[in-house]
Amino acid sequence: MAYGKKENLLYFGIPSGSLNEQVMRLLEKSGRPLKKGRQYELTTAYDPDVIFRVLDRKEMPQKVRDGVVDCGITGKDYVFEAGMEQEVDVLGDFIFSKYTNQPSRLVLASRPELGIATAADCRGKVIATELPNLTRRRMADLFGVTNLQILRSEGKTEAKVNMGECDAFTDITETGATLKANGNTIVAELFTSNPQLIANPDASKDASKLEKMEDIRICLDAVLQAEREPVYMVFMDVPAKNLQQVEQMLPSVISPTVCPVIDETWRSVSVVIRESELNILAPKLLRLGVDGIVPIPAPKVFTLDMVKARKF
Repeated sequence: MAYGKKENLLYFGIPSGSLNEQVMRLLEKSGRPLKKGRQYELTTAYDPDVIFRVLDRKEMPQKVRDGVVDCGITGKDYVFEAGMEQEVDVLGDFIFSKYTNQPSRLVLASRPELGIATAADCRGKVIATELPNLTRRRMADLFGVTNLQILRSEGKTEAKVNMGECDAFTDITETGATLKANGNTIVAELFTSNPQLIANPDASKDASKLEKMEDIRICLDAVLQAEREPVYMVFMDVPAKNLQQVEQMLPSVISPTVCPVIDETWRSVSVVIRESELNILAPKLLRLGVDGIVPIPAPKVFTLDMVKARKF
């Protein structure tokens, strides 16, 4: 059997390194808890049709393309670094962000005293980077800079400019705060990146495997959407005479649920509301005579728009 894979199972790649902890956490919250350990092949009793393989995040695009796994999660930057954006299928984009709800950025940076104010100033200069292929591609495509000297880095890239090993460097950042705090200046933005669920094209053509991959993506989407902004199932008692006015005010994933109660002058209403909307609406609803507004946190919400892959 190719790559030790068993038939009728989906093989899902989990990235090692900085993405690993986040992916493991999200899989657990999405209903597929995996026991942490030193094993490179993991299973969960809650979804026996999936085998999870822990793979190097940089090698993930190649492992997916070759079929070592049917699909896997890795950074978009690593897909482009490998030059495989046309060789794998992108099933979904995510943001596993520590600080913001925006994709991370590959930036070109340097120290002000080195005199690199624009990307064009890097012609003939030494650039340290963990992403040499992507850096060359983007510097050429965006700024026409082709005569770079690349210093390959395997970590602590920004320190290399401090020690005089290079003139500038590229690094992945969300806010740029750490770079600036260490005396560096962002010269240019080269690429925006985020974690992606990528799939082997042949596996995508297998209807059962594709459905399983989409099932996992949808569950991850639901967790991430709830984490970006808390959602509540809100119950309230509404005076029947003001019901129509209240219904018009309520945002919802679907229409509010309205139920009669023993007292015919009241109605029981339940609705799904984002926290920011609830905070604005609650005082207004009280002024309309609405009583007993009870929000219950919803750990996740599944909606029809999740059936289509989310793209950034």
